[in-house]
Amino acid sequence: MKNIIFISVLLFSFLAVNAQEHSEKSRKDRKAEKEAKKAEQIKTLLDDKFFVFNATHMMPMGGGSKYLNYDYDVTVKNDTVVSYLPFFGRAYHVEYGARNLGFDFTQPIEEYKKEKKDDGYLVELKVKNGMDQVNFSFHISELGYTTLNVNSTNRQAISYYGMIDKIEKDE
Repeated sequence: MKNIIFISVLLFSFLAVNAQEHSEKSRKDRKAEKEAKKAEQIKTLLDDKFFVFNATHMMPMGGGSKYLNYDYDVTVKNDTVVSYLPFFGRAYHVEYGARNLGFDFTQPIEEYKKEKKDDGYLVELKVKNGMDQVNFSFHISELGYTTLNVNSTNRQAISYYGMIDKIEKDE
């Protein structure tokens, strides 16, 4: 009887240790699967030209980084850009009567280029907003972390940091 109890305890402890090792592997596997799924989603969004960039920080040329709330974004829908980004810096030319201080506009995309890089993607957009030519350069990691550089003919360059995500249905 003692041998049966001893063998049962030994078998139970072996199974418990084996199950614990299995759960560690599956956690790593789940993380790798989640990252692979996110990378595939980002690739699909960029191919379809249907994504939103949610800005969390901005870096003006003349100052330090500023935290932003999640209300600032750039939405790319096929051939249109809907930009709602703040601007801090020097403006070289402002149209008469302009009340729009940031990059706040909806315009058609003149040029869209997507290039695969070693660490992610480079997406470049060219948009004409009135007398201003605005170039958006998205440097996107495979998991969606993004740096957006905005160059304008009428303003200083500025950078934004945030995430690329899919567009929600209600937008």
